[in-house]
Amino acid sequence: MKKEYRGYVYSITSAFLFGTAGMFVKLTQSTGLNSSDILTVQYTLAVIILFSISYIKYKDKILVSKEKLIRLMILGVLGNVSMTICYYKAFEYLPVAMVTMLLYTYPIMVFIYTSIYRRKRIDISKIVAVFIAFIGCIFTLNIISGQFKYSYIGIVFGLLSAVFYSFMNIYTEEKLSSEEPLIINAYSTLFSLIVLYVYRFPIYVFKGELSFKSIYLIGILAIVCQIIPLTFLYSAIRYIGALKVSIINNLEIPTAMFLSFIILGEKVTVFQMIGAALIVYAIYLISCKKVKKNEVL
Repeated sequence: MKKEYRGYVYSITSAFLFGTAGMFVKLTQSTGLNSSDILTVQYTLAVIILFSISYIKYKDKILVSKEKLIRLMILGVLGNVSMTICYYKAFEYLPVAMVTMLLYTYPIMVFIYTSIYRRKRIDISKIVAVFIAFIGCIFTLNIISGQFKYSYIGIVFGLLSAVFYSFMNIYTEEKLSSEEPLIINAYSTLFSLIVLYVYRFPIYVFKGELSFKSIYLIGILAIVCQIIPLTFLYSAIRYIGALKVSIINNLEIPTAMFLSFIILGEKVTVFQMIGAALIVYAIYLISCKKVKKNEVL
């Protein structure tokens, strides 16, 4: 399989699996666990699985240099755990489709970063794209229809998850592109877990307070919604770059919207569907412009 083709397959699979995360988070929260509880158990399982597979597959590469270890720690603490905490917290206040649409404003944030800090020229088409995305967010929040009834706290968490997710993509491509994706995932998850243990040690686990349903759903989150899609994401960035990955990952929006409507019975309005379409189109306008080989977006 050619590397470019493999990158597309990895990216599409990653987007679809990430799109199922909101549904499983909501179902797990319904068992009485909050975001921190879910994440602590999820990351514990993920670390055990990731390092076991990494040891078997990359025995000679599993020990990384001090410099790479620091970079992986930065990715895990400032990227992975921060993004996931905000993402899961947003689900406590907002519907799945809404959180997903807020998360996928992240390519626009990458564009802003690229324009300001890398001093890329901002042309009219990109300004128009950002404006379209802004209008899309207004439609998504039902402001136009006068039915805005969503939690401001949830919206802040949703947008913060996009900020940290954009950081993950930029930092991975700039600092860790030569590292094996599975090892990146293993170490970043480990450092994320350390932060979570300091924040809230899972005493409730040792007391046997987790139900079978909670463990089952968290297991799905760890494997289906974290280990596989995140490893595929890092692989896709390595093969085809963050530019194409950011375009393909928009598949998560219709996936999450469809599943939340079918499985959870959450309502999706016409305005929200229009808003989602505008956001996707704006991201496409920003991303499809010809860029230099080493440009992030």
